[in-house]
Amino acid sequence: MTTTPAPGTPDDSSHDDTAARSAAPRTTAARAHRRRGPLRSVRRATVAAALAAGALALAACSSATALTETATSTSASTSATSTITSTTDLSTLDTHVDDDDLTWDDADVQDITLADAGSTSDADGVSVDGSTVTITAGGVYRVSGTLSDGQLVVGAPDNETVTLILDGASITNADGTAIAVTSADEVTIDLADGSSNTVADGTDYEVADDSTPVAAIASVSDLTIAGTGSLDVTGNTNDGISTKDGLVIASGTITVTAADDAIRGKDYVSVLDGTLTLTSGGDALKSDNYEDADRGWVLITGGSITIDSGDDGIDAERAVQVAGGTLDIQQSVEGIEAQNVSITGGDTSVVASDDGLNATAATTAEEAAAEDSASNDATDTAQQGPGGGSEEDDGSEMLISGGTLTVDADFDGLDSNGTISLLGGTITITSADNGGDGPVDANGDVELDGATLTANGTEITSVDQLGTQRGGGGMGAGGGQAPSGGQGGPGQQSGSTDSTGTSDSTDSSGTSSTTGTSSSTTTIDS
Repeated sequence: MTTTPAPGTPDDSSHDDTAARSAAPRTTAARAHRRRGPLRSVRRATVAAALAAGALALAACSSATALTETATSTSASTSATSTITSTTDLSTLDTHVDDDDLTWDDADVQDITLADAGSTSDADGVSVDGSTVTITAGGVYRVSGTLSDGQLVVGAPDNETVTLILDGASITNADGTAIAVTSADEVTIDLADGSSNTVADGTDYEVADDSTPVAAIASVSDLTIAGTGSLDVTGNTNDGISTKDGLVIASGTITVTAADDAIRGKDYVSVLDGTLTLTSGGDALKSDNYEDADRGWVLITGGSITIDSGDDGIDAERAVQVAGGTLDIQQSVEGIEAQNVSITGGDTSVVASDDGLNATAATTAEEAAAEDSASNDATDTAQQGPGGGSEEDDGSEMLISGGTLTVDADFDGLDSNGTISLLGGTITITSADNGGDGPVDANGDVELDGATLTANGTEITSVDQLGTQRGGGGMGAGGGQAPSGGQGGPGQQSGSTDSTGTSDSTDSSGTSSTTGTSSSTTTIDS
């Protein structure tokens, strides 16, 4: 019997132009919040034109129920209510993985040998047609050899599971996905001990009938990656690894380079362990299911993750939780974005050209439909994101209760369209500090109780010290602008705060007075 164990640093990235980012707040257009939706790759082109620790702890919690809460997003013209997942509850949510997925009898392993001159296998559930190898039955298959221009397809019955042991396998497909899972209950990719494996897809191709995502490793089924070997994935057209269901990374040394998103699990992405190095033109880790209340989340409980992203480091509709491991986002637009963002453990560092961490309401069905209809119009940006010119609390939550967090952001360090609770851990923020952008920025309450917070070189012991970095400066999508970089709406007005926690601020529409140590209200032009 073979059991796959779960194995148990990055360079510092400097961030320049500190003076420049503190000189002036963002304009309304610059702060407008980019909301994620299902047509990400299309919209990216549009925007460009316009601009385990507890090795399988999740599986043991299959009987747990998700805590939910209701959040209301209000815009200038519409309001939407959706049930969302609390970030503090992610570890109780059920996933597809259990211990049996990573255990098999050696006698059950069937071999597939890849070769350009003709791949071979004695397995009854394997067929070879030219350079395409297709698995049509559940089972455990050891894959070795090279296809320099071919494809490995898994098309097993929907009630059967498939394990692919990659053992010195190299698969490149110049005209499409390299590994395509078109049907199966779930698929496990095991990286054999000591093996090096490479997978790459082609350039500028499409997948007929959207039968799979466009990715080097593309799956319509739940996907698990485990083992102690290495896997190097290149997504030349769109994503590196993408599944329409859930994705669990239990272990392995995984390097992904992608034109768009590096790793995407539509329902969820759970990283239990492993060493991940992700380079992406889009988001590095992503989960974009906005339709199901208990899906659309990313959870990190262990491992080491290094990210160099052209967009967000981690982006999820419902929630992102970092509970353990080491997360080093060396380059991003926004480091982490979701409706609920929580850091409960681990060692996290973020470098961002916009906001470090951003909490904002999930995409609604109406927004997704509007986005679909406007996806080819680079000038139509008003339909996305909550807020629509409002600085109201949209129900988003940011919680930091443990671990260490270091943020180096050009604009806000921590930014929430709802509340921010700093209840534990050690937090160090370098950010803008200009009256409109600052270390901590929330539309709702800000609570500081138990965390060690240093902001722009100053130790913060009271919410009052945050002054004008609260309650404005970029929550919600403002002025009808597309959500962009986690913010939106007019920049925060300048003001003063006295020892009682009362701040006075004035904009062109009048004077607003805010009193208290943990809540904030800003008067803005409609």
